[in-house]
Amino acid sequence: MIRRRSTSMAGAPRGRPSRARPGGLDTAARSLWVRRVLWAATFVVVGGLLLWLLWPVFAILVAAAGLAYILDPLVDRFEARGLSRELGIGIVLGAFLGGAAIAMVVMVPPFVRKLAEVGALVSDFFATLDQQVAPLAAWIHSTTGYTVPLDVEGIKDEVPGLLEEGLPRIQAIATSTAKGLLTRGLGVINAVVNLTLLPLFTFYLLRDWDRIVAAIDELVPVPLRPRIRRVAVEVDGRLAAFIRGQLTVCAILGVVYSLGLWAAGIDMAWTIGMLSGALFIVPYLGTAVGVLLAGLVAVVDYGVDIHLLWVALTFAGAQALEGYVLTPRIVGEKVGLHPLVVIIALIVGGSLLGIWGMLLAIPVTATLSVLWTEWLDLYRNSSVYRGERSS
Repeated sequence: MIRRRSTSMAGAPRGRPSRARPGGLDTAARSLWVRRVLWAATFVVVGGLLLWLLWPVFAILVAAAGLAYILDPLVDRFEARGLSRELGIGIVLGAFLGGAAIAMVVMVPPFVRKLAEVGALVSDFFATLDQQVAPLAAWIHSTTGYTVPLDVEGIKDEVPGLLEEGLPRIQAIATSTAKGLLTRGLGVINAVVNLTLLPLFTFYLLRDWDRIVAAIDELVPVPLRPRIRRVAVEVDGRLAAFIRGQLTVCAILGVVYSLGLWAAGIDMAWTIGMLSGALFIVPYLGTAVGVLLAGLVAVVDYGVDIHLLWVALTFAGAQALEGYVLTPRIVGEKVGLHPLVVIIALIVGGSLLGIWGMLLAIPVTATLSVLWTEWLDLYRNSSVYRGERSS
């Protein structure tokens, strides 16, 4: 006969049930909370110590990590085709650095020659300043009725004196700069060495990228891993979409700039246009550089005439196309952001951190949008939102 354990509590000693005080925490919950705070403080202290130790090369490490993140998908493709990861990294880095070197070789010499022409033509430009400016001033007067208050002869008379006063100042500045470079030679050498270490850091980060990601994943508390992984995958997808979208915008703008300058008859149109498009990876930097270079070339070749207007219209039209169509449609849709949110993010980022803020505005906003969506999900599933009483 099988004897069953009695389930009756009759006659058994009754102790006082352990209950947490209203509004307070029981001992186990308090102990768990304290342990979590201690572990979080430990991670903050260790992270701050590592940041302090690595601060001399922090910028290079961040740049290398960014390049590794961008190039890792290409390396994975070579690895999927049967190549070793080291060989794939070598091919990708070689192509990247080779393309940058070729671009420098192709673009720099024409600009150097054009600057030499600028120096040779400055005197001729001022000698014929009245002939250059008079037609433009007459056109403005006939169109708007406004007379441009410009004393050409006075400017021509003052230019030699300004040059005589300015050249000694320029020489003094150059001398002091050279002396500063010599006295701070160690810092300059250190900066050059750090820059040369960028490909090396990128190589090692690319080689161990998967192991680094796995190690970071292992540090996440086990109960939180599913949620953290889901958020990380979503953020990674949006950042990758931002990079592809921004590169697409840069390529389109490079072609638009080049075609506009070529149609306007500007020398080195494709060089200036493609350089401006490439520099647009930092929003508006490419536009500023392009306007400056194209305007300089137009003045050297044609003087102050209608070509400057064509340069301005080219970049203004391309900027309008980028601001109202390309970035909101291509970048915004790829990262899942409303066009209005993209514009506001660019304005806020530029106001806070300038060029770097505009560069980071969209990826940071995309990341925050993922975290915001996750927080809303937690809130809607909470007892506070449902109006339920916590037990």
